Amino acid sequence: MYDGPMTRPKAHRRRAKRLIVSLLVVTLLWLAPSVAALYLLGADETGDGSRADCIFVPGMAVYDERKPGLGLQARLERALALWQERRAPLIVVSGGSKGDFNESEVMAQWLRARGVPSEAIIQESRSRSTRENATFSAPLMQARGIRSALIVSQWFHLPRVRIALRDAGIETVNVPCQGPPWPAALPHVARESLLMPLHAAGIDRWFE
Repeated sequence: MYDGPMTRPKAHRRRAKRLIVSLLVVTLLWLAPSVAALYLLGADETGDGSRADCIFVPGMAVYDERKPGLGLQARLERALALWQERRAPLIVVSGGSKGDFNESEVMAQWLRARGVPSEAIIQESRSRSTRENATFSAPLMQARGIRSALIVSQWFHLPRVRIALRDAGIETVNVPCQGPPWPAALPHVARESLLMPLHAAGIDRWFE
């Protein structure tokens, strides 16, 4: 009895399932060590009351009404708390223009509205990537005698910020701010896992 045409769809489905399972396994095998590395490299280092010459805040999404997005607001809130605790006298805000808004200006306005004086804020307003956050900010920082920074970002982003600033000659202390919970954090972690080797190759800015 000939039943070939009837069994082909089942065979195709089995192959598709095997392919999906294989892809999931490969993805998990790739992600697991990357997540572990990011977590360790982005761990909080402020438990001993660390102080530094400044607090460094890289930019992130800004809403049309000139308000920080949720991720950027979390960074700013943590930076403000550190400044209020006198952990550093200055706050460096770094981020260029995207559309009609300049990230560093939005950040500076947010901080000033909460009591941080203009003289305590250093703005870097040209950068468009994490690498540029560091390379464009470092000369401004060094001109003010800044040699160390408490870096504030989500834990999965901190490793790349840290490497970029250290490459630019600034010593760093990790300060993770509030980030998205799992599993919402997974796309960000996957993205950073891809960008870390691209950063090492010097081409990460093309993919941010």
